[in-house]
Amino acid sequence: MGKTVNLLASVSLLLIGASADAAAQGAADVCLPDTECMMSERDHSLLQVGAPSMSAADLDELSLAEGPIEWSSSGATVGDGHWCQTSAPSDGWSLKHCSADSDAGHEIKVLTYNLYWWNLFGWQFRNGNGGSAGKLIASTGQGKPYDFMGFQECEDVDRVLQDASLTGQYGSIEAEHAIAIAYRKVAWELLDHGMREVAEDKPEQWWGKRGAQWARFRHKSTGYALMFVNHHGALPVGSGGKCGLLGTAYNILHAITSHRQSGEGVVLVGDFNSNEGTEEIKELDRRLRRINTGTSFGGVDHIFTNCGGVHVVETRNLGNGGSDHDALDAVVRL
Repeated sequence: MGKTVNLLASVSLLLIGASADAAAQGAADVCLPDTECMMSERDHSLLQVGAPSMSAADLDELSLAEGPIEWSSSGATVGDGHWCQTSAPSDGWSLKHCSADSDAGHEIKVLTYNLYWWNLFGWQFRNGNGGSAGKLIASTGQGKPYDFMGFQECEDVDRVLQDASLTGQYGSIEAEHAIAIAYRKVAWELLDHGMREVAEDKPEQWWGKRGAQWARFRHKSTGYALMFVNHHGALPVGSGGKCGLLGTAYNILHAITSHRQSGEGVVLVGDFNSNEGTEEIKELDRRLRRINTGTSFGGVDHIFTNCGGVHVVETRNLGNGGSDHDALDAVVRL
């Protein structure tokens, strides 16, 4: 959640009495959803940190047939009065153009994983749980290694890579708000990266603003380029925070279009703190293709790409590896 070590320590000391049973489970390989080492839903929330010139049908056809187009505003705005006020796209605008439709794409394997850092890695609780999260990544990356991994509630991505015995094989990019990206260095060259704040928690569960971390990569052999985006959503769960569900969705899409280059693939992953029934995920479904959704906390973890259907090779729910969220992965041709 992007808290400092001091804040984590303070909160942890306040909760130490209520969490004694959870700390005692440090030797367990995993933390099952119905056991005492899992947070209640309350604790999970507490500790998270102008009209177009063409018709909508014409715009949708153009986006699919000719490649990415610039943001096309409907003229409406959402989040009015807040720092995150933003414009809404026109009905037909999307990022669903898929290079793989013309056999020009590239197959990649991606992962998203909320690591439940304060509990799973906190020294006063489970202190890494014997490297259980890293071991999950190592076992599920055998045979076909991950190209990109997006982590939420991650205070030290290099520790996770070390637990997975992947140190030296992956580059890492850390951002504010405890989110991080890891990428396979032998295959991919980092072109650019940054973060854009896209949402903010509501006062009753406020830990701050929330970001969309992005990075652009080029494959060293083929030259194929893509943008990988990692997000951890606002609280309360299912609200979109101060910016609202639609405001959050549109700000994420603005973050993508502001930095993505023409023809690049798109992968968006994260713990959105919104399930598929919310306006946020429904709106993202209109603009991208959701290819995997988890079950934790009602299904708030997702993987989106610009390609779907026959281009999705495989998707899996990998289990929790000691976290309170399941890790998800996907193999897709973009």
